[in-house]
Amino acid sequence: MNKFIKLLTLLSSLYAAQTFAIAANPNPIPGSQVGVAYLRPNDNKIYGQNFDTYMHPASTLKVVTGLSAILYLGHDYTYKTNLEISSGALDSKGKLSVDKNGILKGNVLIRFAGDPSFTGNHYRTLLRNLKNANVSKIAGDVIIDVSRFAGLSKGNGWSWDDAPICFTAPAGAAIINRNCVFAQLKPNGLGRVATPVVSPSNPITITSDAVGVEQRKYGGNCELQADLFQKNQYHITGCVPVLANNKPWPLSLAVTDPDQWAVDWTAYLLKELNIKYADIKIAHSRQDGYSTYAMIESKSLSELTKYMLYKSNNLYADAIAKTVAYEYYKLPATYGRTSQAIRSILSKYASINLGNTYMVDGNGLSPHNLVTPHKMLEILQFINLNDDKIEFIKLLPVADESGTLHWRGSTRNPPLAKNVTAKTGTIQNVSNLMGFMKTKNGVRIPFVFYTNSISYDQKTRDLVKYHRIASPHLGYERYVLEKIYDEKIMGKDF
Repeated sequence: MNKFIKLLTLLSSLYAAQTFAIAANPNPIPGSQVGVAYLRPNDNKIYGQNFDTYMHPASTLKVVTGLSAILYLGHDYTYKTNLEISSGALDSKGKLSVDKNGILKGNVLIRFAGDPSFTGNHYRTLLRNLKNANVSKIAGDVIIDVSRFAGLSKGNGWSWDDAPICFTAPAGAAIINRNCVFAQLKPNGLGRVATPVVSPSNPITITSDAVGVEQRKYGGNCELQADLFQKNQYHITGCVPVLANNKPWPLSLAVTDPDQWAVDWTAYLLKELNIKYADIKIAHSRQDGYSTYAMIESKSLSELTKYMLYKSNNLYADAIAKTVAYEYYKLPATYGRTSQAIRSILSKYASINLGNTYMVDGNGLSPHNLVTPHKMLEILQFINLNDDKIEFIKLLPVADESGTLHWRGSTRNPPLAKNVTAKTGTIQNVSNLMGFMKTKNGVRIPFVFYTNSISYDQKTRDLVKYHRIASPHLGYERYVLEKIYDEKIMGKDF
């Protein structure tokens, strides 16, 4: 099945597009659905419109994931990826029992923890501990324990069109380099098939019949597409722009099978270290009878959550959400358990009942997710009133300063610049923003601004899609946010 490929160069184009001037516009996009909820200083009444309507939260759901993680696991929680050795293969001092021929008589186990920041270099460092102990052959098997997470590695309702794109990389227990492959297509001239260029450190295969075209002809019905096959194999087809000096065209491709990804990386690194082994096996149930020999520990959950919120990283969000479920239930984390764990944590630690909120993942990618602006405002107000204890607001992007709010056209100019600390949320036909506003009188208040069902004429849609203009809906967003900044009442002072 053909899928659109996410191109790295479009990321910079996206931010560039947001630098276009966005004039305040008092009219929403015709036909769109707008939900607004906010508080005014020293006033507990909820203001806005359609704030009890269920809408798609998109990536604003990451605030719910991050809050539940900080409440239950704490800022200092870390992931630990272990290199473990079977009983009997370690002596009383914790040293490996390796004979004079460098043979380790036992099994080696890699216990993956779902660490979203774990990289190929981390894995190389972990396995090098075997080489440093003079191991040249593992007489037994290498077992990859991925038992912390179970079930599907992608959420219910995620778009198949986005399957090859790195922002939908699967959050399995085994995560290496964000389960994403960076590669290139090297054009061979107009009308000729481009050549895939893959680093030897990426254990995948990419083939291509994508044809080079002039840059002005790229787009519309002439785009790059990908076919995905089993065992992380890719075939690229369609068109690739021929840039100046035949500059390679960058690609980012999501891994389709995280278990196979872990197996292939393990084989690659053991070959690099010249360590032989009997077999590499995946274990979906917890393997006991092993002792830890070496470990890679992640940065703190606080830092990982900040990265997740700043970059709106979907893999980080799902990995963190599933980790919450695993630690809460001490059972393999499925999407169902993840949703229930987050609900229970918010109820127990924040007295927030999610009620009829429908949550199927931790990152907001699924269009099945539904929540009201009112409920999100309740969550934000809890953060607002308790931030001296939970220290959550510092993890969010700031308008005209950081993260996904750095270049957002609706907030990057005064009076909103530097005065909005919030999380963006974007999926197809959805663009949301929620967080905190420092009003004209210097009072911090929570707000939610959701815009769903955004649709344009084909010309405007193409201009937005290819980042030649900023989305017109941002004009209304700016208009409303400036009124909230001025402490106005929607429907009266607007």
